[in-house]
Parts: sequence; structure tokens; C-alpha cells
Amino acid sequence: MDLQVFESQELEPVLRALRRVALADDRFTDAERALIEGVAAIHDVELEADALEPITLAELSRVLVDPHRRKRAVQLAIVTALVEGAPTPAGERAVNELAQALAVDEEGLKVLSEIAHGHALMARLDTFRRFTRVMRSAPDFPGFLKFALPVLGLGGENFELASTFRALESCAPGTFGRALYDHFIENGFKFPGELGGLPLAFHDVGHVLSGYGTDPQGEIQQAAFQAGFWRQDGFTFLLFGILQFHLGLRITPVAQGYRGLFDVSLVLEALRRGAACNVDLSSGFDVFLHKDRSLGAVRASLGIPPLR
Repeated sequence: MDLQVFESQELEPVLRALRRVALADDRFTDAERALIEGVAAIHDVELEADALEPITLAELSRVLVDPHRRKRAVQLAIVTALVEGAPTPAGERAVNELAQALAVDEEGLKVLSEIAHGHALMARLDTFRRFTRVMRSAPDFPGFLKFALPVLGLGGENFELASTFRALESCAPGTFGRALYDHFIENGFKFPGELGGLPLAFHDVGHVLSGYGTDPQGEIQQAAFQAGFWRQDGFTFLLFGILQFHLGLRITPVAQGYRGLFDVSLVLEALRRGAACNVDLSSGFDVFLHKDRSLGAVRASLGIPPLR
């Protein structure tokens, strides 16, 4: 999910439109301010969000014409409406007006509306459907049953796959392979192929390469990092992280919901680092090819910026 996407003449109008969304409920919070200034910083621009002038949606639509960048603007508007928690109806209307002006159809709009109007269960179901559809697009996705059964502890083990991951214990300390093995052991996670384990390892690979922990604050950052490196519909993971770890909506059965964990600067930094990764870790990264290289060397070769 690229975030450094707007041309120089487009950036300020987009940020003005995001401030319009933020002000829909007649207040401009520190978190909303940080989000807008953070998006500017990702584009190497320093500004004060409070100094942004109002903009009409007609003016924005004249400036922002590329469909991809229009969609990204709408997605950022959805994030703006969620940064303080559940959106107000006024905030939801402002985002929908923006989407209509830019002729953008984004699934997150429906989820935003459901949350704003108190339909949390429908928001959870629609987000889960989108999440599972995106997961099915991963090249090594084994099929829904083969994916779900081991996670739920109902069978479907792959002993050959599990033994391959357990063999990473023999990698030297400091290597990527040993770091990945230690990640599973230290967190008490089952290995891919084992009962209770995820058949796909890219989420845990992302944790090791990003350096983000498995505590709730680490998980929302990891969701943003994953949104960054995922080349197709990465916004799904960012939205998932915000709903699960900021709005308290339990999207999957393997993690409980938490509230108030959207630290704007940390999440934007995680998104930036994920987008800098030159490989989609879900489809273009061979764990075992890199297992004996140092963790730092693997991070550097992938272009992942150091954790600040």
C-alpha cells in the first residue's frame, strides 16, 4: 500500500479535504492533526494542519483526477474519521460526500457507515469477508478449510511443513532463521503445519523483519507494516488493525479486540516502513533461502528502514 502517492500539486488539496472530514463534528483533535501532518511528512513536506484553508469537493475533484490516487484519498479520509474511535454520523457523511465527489467505490465506506450507526456486528462480518478474500489471493493460500482447521485446532496438520520450520533451531544466533524460530518459541506460538498454527508464515515473518512485538500496540503497528508491503489491497490490513486494536471490534477468533491503541505517529511510521519493503512478503519472499543470513542483512536487502 503506497502512501507517498500524491503529486506536489495534489498533496495540499488532499490534506485540506482530510481536515474538512476531521472538522465535520466541529472539532480538530491532536490525533487528527498528527495524521494530516504525518501524511505530509511522508511526502517530505512540513506544514501546520491548522493553517490549511477549507476546500470545496468540486475544487478537489478538478485537481485530483487519477483513480488510484483518488481511492487513496478516500481511504485516508476513512482513517481520519476513525482516528478518535467510532465515527460520528457527521464524519461518516463527510467521508461519503468526498467519495461521491471523487467517484470512488471503496468497501470501507460501508464498514464506516455500519460503525457510525451502531451496527458493529455487520461491520465485523463485512471486514472479515474482505480479509478472507484478500488472504485467498496469497499465492500459497491452501484453501479456506486447510487454512481454518489447523488454526481452530480441528485437524489439517502438515508435519513436513512443521518440521521444516522447527529445523530453523539449528541456524546460528543472529541469523534470520534463528530469529524466526525464537519468535515462535518465545511467544508460545505453534509453527506452521502444527495444530493451532497458521499455515502461512508471512505475518510472523513480518513481525521478525519489522521488529514489532506481539503485544496489542505491536500488533496494530504490524498490521500497518503488513498493509505497507502487501501489493494488492493493503488497506484491508490497515482497516483490520484499526478496528481490532483501536475500536475494540473482534474481527478474527484468534485475537481479542482492544480500544484506543491508534498512536498516529507509530502507525504511520509502520506503514511507511512496510511500503519501503521491496518485496511483498506474502508472495515474493523465500524464508528458507534467507535463513542463514544475518537478520540485519536481510532487512537491509529488503529495503526495510531501521526501527526508530
